[in-house]
Amino acid sequence: MTPIESIYEIKSAVIDLQKYLCSKDRVVSKRAQIRYEKWVDRFFRENKSFIKPEQRFSCLHDPVCFLSLMESAIEYYDLN
Repeated sequence: MTPIESIYEIKSAVIDLQKYLCSKDRVVSKRAQIRYEKWVDRFFRENKSFIKPEQRFSCLHDPVCFLSLMESAIEYYDLN
């Protein structure tokens, strides 16, 4: 799998999880948060050459920020 394909896979999963992250059911939102954190960790592990580790904290608490960072990563790979 290429880096861009991996990013698109992560992005798709995060978009699908967004509705569950905001669920009023605590069990559902907690499970979604755990899955979301795994996707964030995978993204940072696979793209550590150009992504700053400090950005991880922001991404863990803000899916919109994470989606934006993934778009930047896609642009980075498109240019290289």
